[in-house]
Amino acid sequence: MSIKNKLAAIAMLGAALGATACQGDFLTGGELSNDPNRPTVASNDQLFVGIQETLWAYWGSDPARVTGIYAQQFTGLANQYGALGANYSQDATTTNGTNSALYTGGGLVDIVKLEKAATANGDSLYLGIAQVMEGALMGTGADIFGDLVYTQALQGTPNPTLDDQLTVYDSVQKVLSAAITNMAATGPTNIGPAAADLTFGSASTASAQAAAWTAMAHTLKARFYMHTAEKNGTPAYQSALNEAKLGIMSDAGNYFGAFDDANHPNEANFYYQFHGPAGRGGDLGGGVFLDSLLRARNDPRDAEYFSFNAKGGVDWLSATRNAPDFQQPFVTYDENTLIWAEAAYRTNDQVTALAKLNEERANHGLAAEAVSGLPLLNEILIEKYIVDFQLGEEAWNDYKRTCTPNIAPPQPNLVVPGRMFYDSGEENTNTNIPAPGVGINNLRPPNDPVNANSDGTGLACKAGA
Repeated sequence: MSIKNKLAAIAMLGAALGATACQGDFLTGGELSNDPNRPTVASNDQLFVGIQETLWAYWGSDPARVTGIYAQQFTGLANQYGALGANYSQDATTTNGTNSALYTGGGLVDIVKLEKAATANGDSLYLGIAQVMEGALMGTGADIFGDLVYTQALQGTPNPTLDDQLTVYDSVQKVLSAAITNMAATGPTNIGPAAADLTFGSASTASAQAAAWTAMAHTLKARFYMHTAEKNGTPAYQSALNEAKLGIMSDAGNYFGAFDDANHPNEANFYYQFHGPAGRGGDLGGGVFLDSLLRARNDPRDAEYFSFNAKGGVDWLSATRNAPDFQQPFVTYDENTLIWAEAAYRTNDQVTALAKLNEERANHGLAAEAVSGLPLLNEILIEKYIVDFQLGEEAWNDYKRTCTPNIAPPQPNLVVPGRMFYDSGEENTNTNIPAPGVGINNLRPPNDPVNANSDGTGLACKAGA
């Protein structure tokens, strides 16, 4: 079956995304959970296509839009997004279904099925790639929610306990390490997903496909180590540095969502689905803060990212990025290079930090910087904020950790939320999940302390992040 035919499975996902904007649903409910046309037993390739779609949805649909508003890379204009943009108004229905979708079809339950089947087939490459997807999905879940059900997930345990956020990150690191080991194995049964891999499936050989996924796994390990650095300090930065040195080394290695053209609307890029002819474009606009920052820096990426209205103000995404077949990057060479730069700075190697910053800038035709000390760290963090645009939830993750850029809240005394509430349905079915605003279900994870000052400037953090 061709990649285009496999992409037809995205149709069901697109329907879910259309509902998300007005109802808060996320890949669950009704026919989204019980599809009469879906076979009870899926092949490994069918499972893998669904897993890819789920991960792309976490990095490119409602969670990314909501956190993009918090990081001021998008502007909430109306309805749900208008309230989020005006006063960070969220409750347990804001992302209803997002938490449970970590575990249901296309999520952890299918990943585990794929891992078991790949093991039974002696296909270490397929197993390793499935483990990369597990690490990516559950690490993103920890980013969004903090503590998660992971150790007791899929065990049939009544009221499963939640693992501490740092424990989840540690488990993610272990599964990604296992993935790297498995993908290094050789043998006649290590075939992998081949063309069912919608991103790297065009690799000429299984070994080339393994190399692409291995580099991505190292970059993901670096990403998730950075997410623990506010709590764990220098050891986390050193680990991130070690992984970045093995991560994605060129744009050719970027991991992206493979989307189709306007003739296949349910297979289109999620931002096009949201803002296109059948979407809810009036609810969300381009980020005024990010646009202003790019203009102040005379950065040509302003026009690469955004389109503008008749008065010259930011409107929405550029024609390129709003195209239905835009291949949305999610894990990139730019990200890896700037993680390397920041981790080098944090471990007292400013020479390498500046070199990696300028390597990333050269990748966009920008002049080299000549800075040191705190201004160097600030430039790295601002550059990372810029390249984080539409990179899943990364702009928000970095902001929570560094309060850089030091964005002002839309109203005085507001604090940028540090997590999202668990789904209301989870609270109703698991007694270990408290009501919103209580204990671990508050807006600040226990392992994500509030920043008093911006790391980039040393000035007081305006939004208490």
